[in-house]
Formats: sequence, structure tokens, C-alpha cells
Amino acid sequence: MDPRPRLDPTATHFDELVIGAGMAGLTVASQLAAAGRRVLVVEAHDTPGGYAHTFEVGAHRFCAQVHYIFSCGEGESVHELLRRLDLVDEVRFHRLDPEGFDHVVIAGDRYRIPNGLEKFRDRLIRRFPDAVRPLRRYFDTIMAIGREVDTLPKSLRWRDLATAPVRWPHLLRYQRWTLQQLYDHVAMPRRLQAVLAGQSGDYLLPPAEVSLLLHVALVRGYDRGAYYPEKHFGHLVGSVAGAIASRPGCAVLLDTPIERILVERDRVVGVRARDGRTFTAARYVSNVDPRQTVAMIGAAHLPRRYLDRVRYDYSSGNFTLYLAVKDLDLRDHGFGSWNVWHYPHDDLNAIYRRQLVDQDYDDPWLFMSTPTLHSDAPGLCPPGQQVLELATSAPYAPLRRLRDTDRRAYNAEKKRIRDRILQIVEERYVPDLRRHLAVRVMGTPATNERFCGAPQGNAYGAALTPRNVGPARVPAETPLRNLWLVGATAGYPSVAGTVKAGLDLYDRLAAGA
Repeated sequence: MDPRPRLDPTATHFDELVIGAGMAGLTVASQLAAAGRRVLVVEAHDTPGGYAHTFEVGAHRFCAQVHYIFSCGEGESVHELLRRLDLVDEVRFHRLDPEGFDHVVIAGDRYRIPNGLEKFRDRLIRRFPDAVRPLRRYFDTIMAIGREVDTLPKSLRWRDLATAPVRWPHLLRYQRWTLQQLYDHVAMPRRLQAVLAGQSGDYLLPPAEVSLLLHVALVRGYDRGAYYPEKHFGHLVGSVAGAIASRPGCAVLLDTPIERILVERDRVVGVRARDGRTFTAARYVSNVDPRQTVAMIGAAHLPRRYLDRVRYDYSSGNFTLYLAVKDLDLRDHGFGSWNVWHYPHDDLNAIYRRQLVDQDYDDPWLFMSTPTLHSDAPGLCPPGQQVLELATSAPYAPLRRLRDTDRRAYNAEKKRIRDRILQIVEERYVPDLRRHLAVRVMGTPATNERFCGAPQGNAYGAALTPRNVGPARVPAETPLRNLWLVGATAGYPSVAGTVKAGLDLYDRLAAGA
């Protein structure tokens, strides 16, 4: 579908106005449009989707940050959005290999993560028979927390709080734990710690820092199925955006950055774009980072208690290498309908510390994904070529500082890190890779900030530490009566997390919240 506007170009007043066309904003906007509301989505970038947007490099197309997703099964959030928009038959998904949708490679040893937590547990017990007790204790805890999460209501009432110790004892016990605390509690061997946290790049934190509850949500989400869009992410995003623009009186306006949210007393009365235009609506939703939203409002319009709540640390950023290869088949080198996580050794805490604190990328962890092996639908590269995407964690501040003060040195540092990553992949996975490259493009945290509007180049909004997970997380409601928040921080990151946040917010708005 075409996300270009289909309304009178002079229109400036709408029933609903959504700032930002990330997946959360598109989700809530598409539901409001389907309900007959006149909806305007204003997006700073030249394409919708946020981190799920697709960009072009000549004849090649790459998704900015998203490689695989969960919650695409019937009744889950992504499927539910498509069902409500009557897009289930149009936007289909391929399920990654259920016997090993992620392969974790530690110092050359490969471990496949299958769907089915019990299957994964038993597979590891067979491989590590001396670790039966810690493995059983770990998986029992993960599954117990997960069962309690499934019974949580969308909003807690006083009766829920009164019965919480009986209904959700594990959630209460572990709400402030890190993953490392659970490892230490069950005496998990270090090699197994690395295997079980092998998907750590999906939250960009080591076991010593990530919230245990967030880790549980992630592994259980992918345990139900890891998916890739049959026609790639550009089709998924374009279909949802098109479902908005095709409705009478609705539009998605691209290249329209909002600079100011105009407030009188306790209400938003309009938004002003960089080009000077002002748009008004009865109700507003911001899919922009909460701290950025506060900056657009102005602190004077908000109570101190709320300002304190949005003072959170951001997640780290990442380097991403977008590659197209020719004259070789990546299936001959350990790639297929799965992703590969590479770790040089099994101390993940030390690996992250070396990269994020010491800024040492001599032997980084790597995430490697092959979207053209997840779906054979055309559109990403010319026939006979394949796409390979590589990523690892990186701090924002030193790279941004270098880019601002010495662009030549910044480009040289990017090239140095890029070449080291390619050297590692050549030595351990794909010999002579650089001889087969048709395209090589590298993104940094500074790139993420520039093209995706991600403050400090963050990949997942607020850092997913225990402090930022659970009741203390930024809520959807704001002190302004007609302004709501939705996204990776006012909600949770990932396509599944942001889509769920958008669905939940729409349900609240439709119910008259």
C-alpha cells in the first residue's frame, strides 16, 4: 500500500495526531483510522517504520535495524494488528528453523536454540550432564516467571495488589534481579551462562546488567516462534502505513519534523513543524522518545514528579554492517534460516565491558543475519546476490564527539572497526568474504541518531536494567489530558513490543480512557 497522503493538502485539523511513524505510532494510528477517525501521522524521516524502516543503496535494500521478530502467531500482537487491519493474507511470515532459529557460537563451539524451552533444557542437559541441577533450576524459574507474566492484567487494581504475593510470587521476588543474579543463585557454569544469554544483543546488555524479567520476556517471546516477513520488512511497514493513508481524511506526512508541542494549561493545543506549519487535533499521541517529547513541550508545563520519571539512561547503540555478497552461497558457510551469534569466549560481561567501557573492538561479539536466506522473495538485492548483516554493541558519546570534532578521524575509525569485523568473519566463517562484496555500508550510533531520531543512538529506548523494567517504566499517560505516549520506552522495544504497546493504547483510547 502507498503511505503518501490522500487528503486535502491544506487540512490542518484532525481528530487524532500521531507524532512519529515508528511501529507503535503506526499501530495506534492505523487502529484509529480503521475506526473512522481522521488521523494525521507526522514523521521526521523520509520513510515510515522507525528502526524497522528500509533504505536503499543503489539496487540493494536493507532494513535499518530489525532482523527477526516474534509474536506473529495467531492471537499474538503482530498477528492481531494484521487481523484488525484485514492484512493477515497480505502480510505473511516465514518461521525461522524451529530446531535452531538462533545459533550461538562461543570460541568456535556452536549451540542451537530451538523452539520449546523444555526441548532446549533437555538438549543442554545431554550436552552438559554435570550441570543438570543448575539447568533445571534456571529453566524452572524462567518458566514460572513466564506463567505469572501471562496472568497479569493490563492494569492493576487495588484487589490485584492485595493478592499479588499469592498470585505472582516469582514476579515479586525477581523484579529487581539481573540475569547474573539468577546465574549465581543456581550456580550456573560460565559456558552455559554464555549460551543462555546468547541472544544478549537483543537487549544490548550483559548478564550483570540486564533485567531478569526482560530476559524472560525475550526468550519466551522467541520460544513461541521466530519470524521474518515473507516480502521483507519494507512490505510489512508499508502495508500498515498504507492502511492509514488509504482512509478518507487520513495521512502519513513524511519529512515533517515536529519542533514544538504547544500547550495551554493542561492540554495540548497543537504541534508546530520545522517548516512553520501548525497542526491541531482533539487528541495527540507521541511515538517520539519520552525525553524528547518533554523537550518539545517544555519543562515548565510539566510537574517535577513527572520530569523525574523521564530521567532514565538510554540503551547503548550499535555498529551495523550492511553487506551484499556475490559469487558465493552463505549456506556453504554455516548460515541459513537462522541467525548466528558469535562470541570470542564465554565471559559476556567482560566482552561488553571491553566494548562499551574500554571502546576496544579488537575481538567483539557479533550478530550475523541473512535475510535473503530467511525469505527468497525478490526485492533486497539483484539475482545471484545475498544480503549479510552484522552488528555489535557500541557506545555513543566517543563516536559522536569524534564525528563533531574531526570528520576525517571519525571516518577512519569507522573503517578500522569495519575492517576488523570483516577480518573476523573471514577468519572464522566466510573465507575471502571481502573479495565477494558488492555493497558494504556501515552505521554507527551517530548514524542511528541522525537517520532514526534515536537519542544518543540508542537501540532500545531506556536501558533494559531492573530500574527501567516493571512499574517504574514510563507510562502511556502524561500530565496533559489529551497527550499519550507510545513506543520502545513507553511500552517495550522490538517490533512485537511496540506493536503491543500500540494495540494496548488504542484499546484504552477506544474505551474512553
